[in-house]
Amino acid sequence: MLPLRFRLNARQFKTIYNSGEKYRGEFGMLVVKRDLAVSNPKFGFVVSKKIGNAPTRHRMTRLLRNISMEIIKEYGLQEKPYLCQYIAFKFTDSYSVLKEEYGKQILKAFEVNEKDRIVSN
Repeated sequence: MLPLRFRLNARQFKTIYNSGEKYRGEFGMLVVKRDLAVSNPKFGFVVSKKIGNAPTRHRMTRLLRNISMEIIKEYGLQEKPYLCQYIAFKFTDSYSVLKEEYGKQILKAFEVNEKDRIVSN
């Protein structure tokens, strides 16, 4: 579950899409807007009916939420002032494949290097 402080407000989706930077991948597009008024990154997900039925769409959303939290913790991104919207247009059930692509999009958008990963013991 994505904690409330990391969730986008429904009213912010259209603004982010219209004025944010877009990073397209195989499974979806990440739209990011820097907003100095927020103290931490906020995420929202749009999963199209093209992906499949409701259980399939919810599975994709759960994967994206878990990956988002994992990347925030791995790279110490808790204090980055970004609003992020992920628009999924192709389904994958593979956590590792989705994490690799979505992770690259987030790191590129947040201007973070792979070497900045926080190693946990």
